[in-house]
Amino acid sequence: MNIFGFIIHPLNIDDVVNSCKIFRITPKWFLERSLKWSKPFKVCEAHLTPSIDEKIKGYFIGVPLLLRQMLSLDERLVLNKIISAVRIAESLGAKIVGLGGFASVVGDKGITIANRSRVPVTSGNTYTAYAVLKAVLDMTKVKGKNLKWSKVAIIGAGGSIGSLCARKLSFYASKIFLTARHREKLEKLKESILKLNSIEVIIEDDNNRAIRDADIVIITTSSPQAILNINDFKSGAIVCDVSLPKNIIGDIDSRKDVTFIEGGLIKIPFDIKYLGIGIGLPQNIMYACMAETILLCLEKRFEKFSLGDNINIEKLEEIGRISKRYGFEVMYQ
Repeated sequence: MNIFGFIIHPLNIDDVVNSCKIFRITPKWFLERSLKWSKPFKVCEAHLTPSIDEKIKGYFIGVPLLLRQMLSLDERLVLNKIISAVRIAESLGAKIVGLGGFASVVGDKGITIANRSRVPVTSGNTYTAYAVLKAVLDMTKVKGKNLKWSKVAIIGAGGSIGSLCARKLSFYASKIFLTARHREKLEKLKESILKLNSIEVIIEDDNNRAIRDADIVIITTSSPQAILNINDFKSGAIVCDVSLPKNIIGDIDSRKDVTFIEGGLIKIPFDIKYLGIGIGLPQNIMYACMAETILLCLEKRFEKFSLGDNINIEKLEEIGRISKRYGFEVMYQ
């Protein structure tokens, strides 16, 4: 039996409170402080049966840190916790480990973690980018938009998902706006895009200004707070937010003139049974980063598939072919 590991963590303190009855009567400030000194642990295990002759087991290992703690605490402390979680997965027999949530964002996007692990590690960002792109491209057809004449905004383009989306969409769109916290990353990304295609690439410092004229908006930031105002989206725009937590301020139901896509969700064609507390997703639905780890396990490709910011664009097509072969489907809503 092939075994995978997957690293998860709570997004906010309410996730911690709701995970255990005793936590509901514990002061939140105490819980949050305690997390810093808590050790990673096995949250649950998953059993998958892709076929009569094949079974896969997965172990979900929790890193007891909130999203904002992962960004604000000493990087070495955070990385050491994630590496400890990977070691737990290793000890349980995992042949590959996926990095969920901000575990794939801390530091150098998984490279240090992979270098200090005895089994291959993947961030899952290639399949996440593929899922975002497929959802957006399919929705443009549904809405009758011509990407060649559309303006695209990638919010958080400095990361691996945003970078992959920007480079791939340069084959379709004529104008792309890029935003990120680090301008130097955007300058390098702009260079790489222009080597692929002669299109107009604009580096924008203001996120809300970038989306006002955009027909397509892809949001891939690692911000713990919402940064985009619901009222700033262009009427008729298609918006895909793959960030966790979501980065839009306001009620999306108030903008019936904008199409919002829940990015990065995958439906798998076979049952998955969780033993333990589960991970809070509907049956047979999972995040693309998790699905990438499972796909690599199915393929018996125990390798460092997605790491760092500059993932090879050819891997998008490769993970797409693999997912189709196993019947994985991208969800749009």
